[in-house]
Amino acid sequence: MSQKNYFLLAILALSTLVQASEPVKFKLYGFVRTEAFYNSRENTQAMDGLLNLIPKPIQNNLAGDDINGTSQLEMMSVATRLGVDMTGTEFLGAKASAKIEADFSGVGTTYFLFNLRQANVKLNWENTELLVGQTWHPLFGNVLPTHNSLNIGAPFQPFNRSPQIRVKQNITSALSLTGAAIYQMQFLSQGPNGASAVYQKQAMLPNLNLTAEYKTTHWLSGAGVDFKVIRPQYNERLASTSFVAFSQYSDNMLQIKAKAILGQNLTDHLMIGGYGVSTINSGVAEYTNLNTFTTWFNAEYGKKWQVGIFAGLSKNLGSDKTLFQIPVINNVIVYGNGFYNTSQEMTDQLWRVATHLNYSYSNIKIGLEYELTNATFGRVQASGKVANPYDVNNHRIMAMISYNF
Repeated sequence: MSQKNYFLLAILALSTLVQASEPVKFKLYGFVRTEAFYNSRENTQAMDGLLNLIPKPIQNNLAGDDINGTSQLEMMSVATRLGVDMTGTEFLGAKASAKIEADFSGVGTTYFLFNLRQANVKLNWENTELLVGQTWHPLFGNVLPTHNSLNIGAPFQPFNRSPQIRVKQNITSALSLTGAAIYQMQFLSQGPNGASAVYQKQAMLPNLNLTAEYKTTHWLSGAGVDFKVIRPQYNERLASTSFVAFSQYSDNMLQIKAKAILGQNLTDHLMIGGYGVSTINSGVAEYTNLNTFTTWFNAEYGKKWQVGIFAGLSKNLGSDKTLFQIPVINNVIVYGNGFYNTSQEMTDQLWRVATHLNYSYSNIKIGLEYELTNATFGRVQASGKVANPYDVNNHRIMAMISYNF
């Protein structure tokens, strides 16, 4: 028998012994989901409209017609999700578990491809939890809106899944402290070469997050700080710091939730803002953050029949330093969500009000949602704020049905 065959037999024998001594339990979960939605105008969006973000500004053609004012109607099933939880192994005195989760949203319009959502391993000791792998970013957190739309409140609610190393330590039965080192993969910072993970890779430092939570029977509250460094090009780095506070009350019928974020450069969370060029010396740029304040409130009541409301607000607070203006034309250089370079327009303020009604029977759920989003745009000034603001609105109606398992 060849050395290769001996090796294969040894691997097979070892895997058989591991399975015999520590059987792994599998739990399959997910849903089959179809939704149809109407938008009254064009929007900045992801997944071909499943993640609806910001109404686009007015853009008139030669005839004076707003080309972004076209309404749309669409129906999709690509949010259908499949996941598996694995348990049953002990390692280093901890209970080990793993998760794999994916949907069919693919890349662009290639919907037959799996989209990796989560893939991680967890080790749980009595008061400590270690997670390694891809999962939701700590800014997404444990307090998030109850929402029919798959944007889950974005761009007011941070929306980001990333590879990370995360440690949660229970200080008491109610108080916990979580620290995480996060890397970008699917949700990316903006920069000179578009959205890319390379800006963080070049900075040689992971995104760092520290969050404290206090949990009782009905309340979950907490606060956190998030620190990120990117290097868009050459040797110039940009450090950004964001702060978050959140609270949630829940019982059998009622949920009330709220979150507020004072943020810098959260483009990798699908939020407005970003950063810009403050100076250019000998062809080398220096950068400055755009600051934003974002908050949302959400309430839902019911069990079989559920009714809910969501309200969100985002506001551009301007830049830390004066933005560099290109001579003669006075254009600025900004990288971020809600910024349109050709027109030099940027989102100054964004608000949304949405209401939903759901009916659940066994594992079937049917939902209807109306959403009004208002965006204020204006030409960017050296202060990072805008001049001559104007408003646009998007009315969105969405209906969905899902079979959950």
